Amino acid sequence: MLLFAAAVGGCDQRPPREAPITTTQAVRISESAENGPVKVTVEADRDAVIVPQPVELTLTVESERGVEVTMPEIKDVLGGFMVKNIARAAPTSGDMYDRQSWTITLEPALPGDAEIAPITVTYTDARERADGSEGVAGATGETPALAIRVIENLADVKDPASLPIPGAYTVIIWLAAVIAVMAAIALAARWWGRRKRPVEARPASRVPAHEWALAQLDMLAAEGLIERGKIQDFYYRINYIVRRYIELRFGLMAGEQTSEEFVRELQRSVMLDPAHKDVLRQFVSACDPVKYAKHQPESPEIEWVQTTARQFVMQTAATQMMDETEGEPSLQEASA
Repeated sequence: MLLFAAAVGGCDQRPPREAPITTTQAVRISESAENGPVKVTVEADRDAVIVPQPVELTLTVESERGVEVTMPEIKDVLGGFMVKNIARAAPTSGDMYDRQSWTITLEPALPGDAEIAPITVTYTDARERADGSEGVAGATGETPALAIRVIENLADVKDPASLPIPGAYTVIIWLAAVIAVMAAIALAARWWGRRKRPVEARPASRVPAHEWALAQLDMLAAEGLIERGKIQDFYYRINYIVRRYIELRFGLMAGEQTSEEFVRELQRSVMLDPAHKDVLRQFVSACDPVKYAKHQPESPEIEWVQTTARQFVMQTAATQMMDETEGEPSLQEASA
């Protein structure tokens, strides 16, 4: 086999072929937002990735001289991505501005349409005011969210191109082919002799839908969006988790539908019982005013949304797993 590799390598002096290119060509995406003396820019090195390919996210903050900027604490999760590493570049300064930059390495969790959540930057402006007064003014600037397409596999990789081989190496190639056939026969004989041995089944690589959803709900609670006053962001996230769970668990395309379409699809579905359909309808009705009309819910409303999402996942997972969670409070009780 070494002779064969040497022969093929020596017959073509062209540079090695580049890595396979998929039909989905990723491009860089960038969004910016300005708030007073601060401009924040977030840029991803690609708008589509193949699991487990990482995404390099660059956060750049430009502030006027004399404005102090504070980088937020980024935890283990940023939207639909896991945070693997954060590196800060050396800050630079100009005549009128200071610039700071961070590179954040993200890893996708699941295939589908994912989002890099907004990042909030806090700044303090202690410069002298136009009226001669002095003071400290604090404010925040938030980056826009970035949509990333996560692809599951390399199904659309192009076939490798064949290499032209001069006739002088034909004998060597035939010899290598004979050796390869003999090796294949030996391996087949070995397999035949061990065919009766039990083979341990490989565990499934996919995470069960209910485990993914419960983990996402735990991470959402740990981010403390409610405590930080980001009520709308919290409702967007919990609504996404429930809809994505329905897609993974029941095959309904909940994430691509409007609320009205989603409710109609639920009523036609035979996979959910009437109690679950009714509670999901209430859940959508509770989320939409906050997401689109900026309604400010009271604490009991927020607690109901959190409890209902978790109990829906646990109870529908229990149906799949032979009701192992017998004794859990029903969704009707949670919605009362």
